[in-house]
Amino acid sequence: MVLSGCQKFAYSVGHVLNDLCASMWFSYLLVFFHKILQFSNSMSGYILLVGQIADGIATPFVGYESDKSSITCKYGRRKSWHLVGTICVTLTFPLLYMHCIGCSQTTAEYAQFVYYAPLVVIFQFGWASTQINHLALIPDLTNDDGDKVTLNAFRYAFTVFSSILVYGIAWLVLDLPGSTSNGHELSPIDAPSFRNLVLSVVGIGIVFSGIFHFVLKEPPRTAHASPETETLLSHGDQGLSEKTTLLRKQTSDTVTSTSNMLHWYQWFKKLPFYQMAMLYMCTRLVVNLSQVYLPMFLTDTLKMHKKFIAIVPLIAYLSSFLAALLVRPISKIVRQEVMYFWGAAFVVSSCVWGNFIPEQSMQIFGQAILLGFGNSIILIISLSMTARLIGKETATGAFVYGAMSLTDKISNGIAVVVIQNLNPCKCNCPLCAIYFRTVMTYVIGGIMLVAVVTLFITAITRKNEPLDDGRRAGTAEA
Repeated sequence: MVLSGCQKFAYSVGHVLNDLCASMWFSYLLVFFHKILQFSNSMSGYILLVGQIADGIATPFVGYESDKSSITCKYGRRKSWHLVGTICVTLTFPLLYMHCIGCSQTTAEYAQFVYYAPLVVIFQFGWASTQINHLALIPDLTNDDGDKVTLNAFRYAFTVFSSILVYGIAWLVLDLPGSTSNGHELSPIDAPSFRNLVLSVVGIGIVFSGIFHFVLKEPPRTAHASPETETLLSHGDQGLSEKTTLLRKQTSDTVTSTSNMLHWYQWFKKLPFYQMAMLYMCTRLVVNLSQVYLPMFLTDTLKMHKKFIAIVPLIAYLSSFLAALLVRPISKIVRQEVMYFWGAAFVVSSCVWGNFIPEQSMQIFGQAILLGFGNSIILIISLSMTARLIGKETATGAFVYGAMSLTDKISNGIAVVVIQNLNPCKCNCPLCAIYFRTVMTYVIGGIMLVAVVTLFITAITRKNEPLDDGRRAGTAEA
């Protein structure tokens, strides 16, 4: 299937609502629950863990059901699940950044936890439903490796655009002259700013989701006719016996192809499946943990004004956007493994730099640029490598993406809870400053090195494979 520019654009914006919510989820959830709602460090971490576990459980379920059937056959199995997820996200996410209904300042922390936890579960189910089916559309839309990289690059470009939008709006609401949130540090008085932020981003996301659903047409699930069949049928009514023979051969080939399709449980017998899961997990840990703890690093370690929790991530994502635009042309001449290594080098460099930045130093912008470049490259390439792993096994594509995402969600939730529970203090103090610097340097840098080791092992095991599975990121080699 040849994709038009309009279809590529419609696909690219189909994950914007999720991206907007994900930016708020990872950047501001801990900040909101700890500094605005006054939750403890551990309870704030548990809220995020509930979401990650719910997402992790929902992801393979949604992937399996999406591969298996469709809610509305005429609408498309992927778009149907995408629509369900969009509705769930729209109805629940805004409530997570508002005071719980009926709660007061004396309401016990565990009671508020009981209120927010179901909202988190429903939101994460919707988020997983949208994410997995949006990713699974790539192998359904095209078999060309170059187009797959293009769609992933465009998709990530809009992910970066969404994050830029979130941080831009956050900058406005946190630094707006005359607003009630005019202090230097975050406090419960900033609650209206977060309410305005979440309502704005969800409203914008709904618009982009509408574009995706109205413009993009999902290809039918049935196999397309072969070029030989199309040519024969175009010659009118000549050669009836020839038609019959060829159509029988086409039917036989289709049955054989179907019987040779990989079942979902057969992926567990393939070593590259586990290697890709490990690489993707480490990649998402680096991207998400840096996003979660960058605001803490800015406020608790570098003692910067609260508006910088919007400005610095904004700079990081502007550099991410530039990197996403450069990935496509460079990937035409450079292997995916080499591209990933370059991205990892940027991330490690930013971690080393972060270990030496003094308080209130503008060097943080240089570190943010390196971090943004690195995160963008490793995420785009890891997704492209996952699409390469799936190859022509599109019938189980959503399951593979679901399994990859499962490792991502669970590992991120556990990592955040461990980091939160190891936090040595409950307020701004010298120990907090040292602790969050350690997280942003040694923890994230160490995970990145594990990913690089996994990449080398994966490359070694692929050494003797034929080149026709898309060895290069930007070309489909015969």
